[in-house]
Amino acid sequence: MQCNFFSYKNIQLYNASCLDKNILDKESVDLIITSPPYNVGIDYNSNEDSNEYKEYLEFSRQWMHNCYIWAKDTARFCLNIPLDKNKGGQQSVGADLISIAKDIGWKYHSSIVWNEGNISRRTAWGSWLSASAPYVIAPVELIVVLYKNEWKKKIKGKSDIIKEEFMAWTNGLWSFNGESKKRIGHPAPFPRELPKRCIKLFSFVGDIICDPFSGSGTTMIEAHLNNRNFIGIELDKEYCNLSIERFYKTIQKENGDIFMNKNSQLDLIMEFFKKNPNRDISHPEVVDWVVKEWEKRTGEVFRDPDRGIRKLHEKGYLQKISKGVYRYDPDFAVLRDDLEDFTPQLKKQILERDNYKCVICGMGEKEGVELHVDHIKPKDLGGKATLENGQTLCSKHNFLKKNLKQTETGKKMFIRMLEIAKKSNEKDLIKFLEEVLNVYEKYDINGHIIWKKDK
Repeated sequence: MQCNFFSYKNIQLYNASCLDKNILDKESVDLIITSPPYNVGIDYNSNEDSNEYKEYLEFSRQWMHNCYIWAKDTARFCLNIPLDKNKGGQQSVGADLISIAKDIGWKYHSSIVWNEGNISRRTAWGSWLSASAPYVIAPVELIVVLYKNEWKKKIKGKSDIIKEEFMAWTNGLWSFNGESKKRIGHPAPFPRELPKRCIKLFSFVGDIICDPFSGSGTTMIEAHLNNRNFIGIELDKEYCNLSIERFYKTIQKENGDIFMNKNSQLDLIMEFFKKNPNRDISHPEVVDWVVKEWEKRTGEVFRDPDRGIRKLHEKGYLQKISKGVYRYDPDFAVLRDDLEDFTPQLKKQILERDNYKCVICGMGEKEGVELHVDHIKPKDLGGKATLENGQTLCSKHNFLKKNLKQTETGKKMFIRMLEIAKKSNEKDLIKFLEEVLNVYEKYDINGHIIWKKDK
């Protein structure tokens, strides 16, 4: 079952286990890039990394089989794994995982040797200065390149790799430093250079990239920066939060003020509501979360989030339940996501059809009245921008139509107050309220609501 933890434009992050084969759709992924737990005793929060080797291999079989199910026929699989391990006995991890992958159905294409240059941190030497039992440790890891059924992609896509990158990266020896776990806050992060190269070399722009062990979100960041779609799966909630924090900070740094604009602030408000669908939420709860989250992600102050909430309501994404209380209903929002506006050509047709006159009062351009083209059935209720659903209104009637519900609420409130005032025989208040309601009547506002019940 999907547990959508975070979404942003082309990014989806699930707080779930990649052992659940139903987390993603079958044959939906173009490229898988991941670095699974190495089973060398690394302290992950939510994963045991020191299983018996047989258990580890079975665990690897399960998640790689799920990846095979999720992969399209032309999907590639970049698997970052060690050559071997010596903790708890020498094991040929790389060879064993390749064998399992091939047994599942993955086809082998090639191996890239990543020289991460961390030989200085080794502590195990075996028999020191003796041929008795020395340890040989290579400061390299593998990036095994596999594919599902077809290596050649028959459908042409857009590549964004440049000549110099292509020539350098098709050389099977990659040399760049590893990543600092202290700096990132994750026990086994890989550097951004690794997924960046895999993404640009083995996928097209717009392809779907998946990392079933999303960790600190490195693949997620590079997928977004390189205009790919991304689906990440991460079991540990803390690492999901770390991913989001890294994502926003990195994207802001790479793209300047990308998050210092109103649209991204609205995205953040919607992120909160999407995590809490079909729930009536008051302003203070939303504002408290949004202000703290914005500061955490950008280091800046989120000014006037109330206005952002109101804007989202105006756009149709949120339903207003009562004063200061809003709800996000996915079904309701779907109807209003693509609100249709009239094109200039269609507006001209409607105005010509209506003889450039308001369809209600008959006033038009000759009288110096400003005219508007409006939906008969409101667009936020599914009304389309068609000739049949268009009408010409003067400014007065356009305003009245747009504010019908608000004026209805006001009129009903004054009627209720009048009833209470009459019961207590408060003559001045009765006079005031009757004068207000007479103004409604004078200008024929909400005339369908009758208040002079005794006449």
